[in-house]
Amino acid sequence: MTIEVELDAYVIPDDHRIWKSTAGKTHRFYRAVRDANAIFPDIRGLDLLEGEPSKWSDKDLLELIRFDRWQRENDKDGDGNTPPKKLKVHKTDRATLTFLKRLWFEAKEGDLIVVPPDGWREPALVGEIISEPGAVRAVDAKDGEFEGTFYGRAVKWKEPLYKQDVTPDLLKALHTRTAVFAIGESLKEEVYRHAYGNFVYRNRYVCEFKIGKQRFTTDDSVAVSIWLNGLDVLRNALEAGSARDGESFAQLGLDQLPDNLAAEMKISIQSPGEIFVRTAGPFALSLMTLFALSGCDEQRLQNNEVTVKLKQVGSGDEGARSCIENDVNALKTALGANRLPEANCFAERARKDAKMTTRAILKPPQDKSN
Repeated sequence: MTIEVELDAYVIPDDHRIWKSTAGKTHRFYRAVRDANAIFPDIRGLDLLEGEPSKWSDKDLLELIRFDRWQRENDKDGDGNTPPKKLKVHKTDRATLTFLKRLWFEAKEGDLIVVPPDGWREPALVGEIISEPGAVRAVDAKDGEFEGTFYGRAVKWKEPLYKQDVTPDLLKALHTRTAVFAIGESLKEEVYRHAYGNFVYRNRYVCEFKIGKQRFTTDDSVAVSIWLNGLDVLRNALEAGSARDGESFAQLGLDQLPDNLAAEMKISIQSPGEIFVRTAGPFALSLMTLFALSGCDEQRLQNNEVTVKLKQVGSGDEGARSCIENDVNALKTALGANRLPEANCFAERARKDAKMTTRAILKPPQDKSN
């Protein structure tokens, strides 16, 4: 029999991208894309083209884009002119075609899309693309007096991103005038933390613990710190070939680790607050798993292997799951019958007194008799 822990943590593929996309010129379709659960380029008249959108040629799209641009300019000037027999292709027309192709064909299923608002009077939309490249659907939307059909990718929106929660670097990127582009590697983790909370990306494992207590005390800090540091010290000892069997868990928790070995941690205890852990390797998500396991019967935990369940983004690698399982089972074996109750006691103090939580669920034992 195995013990299963279900983690609300996402495995993100190495080639995953985050796209910034405007919701039309001057963000005019912000509410339309939000309500339609779709992101689409601001191009009128696409419904006039015949056949499936995936079969439309660049030539036909470019011809329609330049006519749409001319018509808008003409309507703005109020000239009421008929279009000349041959409209010139502007570089803006080719740029619009590039943006369309990025959104329709280049963005993969599972990629994230961030849609900034106009003036940040509302939050930025953050969503996951849930259709395959080339699979676009029609969306009816209104732009002033014009009401028509647009074509875009289906999106599942996540929690919106408010301006006060955005770093200056990400804010600057979202203010870029380019309509559709892939956000740089250095900014991805910020968006992943907002969209997923707990995740694995390119062997970087990230988790968060929430602290729900209104008045966080020094005693709370001791329980949380000893539990976190004790497991980190044990993890490093195992990597060095020793389980430090002669020491109690409290002794491990009070030991010192060099900065280059200790897990990276950020703490924001604003009553309530959060603890953010990042590691190169599975330890961060192992902490989530072990916190859930602290509520498990110790004899059952000693006698059974632990398995974990993760969530996949697109084509996320299954290898992360086995890495976490191996790490967790090694740690619980090294704790042994003597130190496991002590470690669980500190975890219980953190849970009960500091109101520490994480998004991991210990699944009940399965009845195999039926």
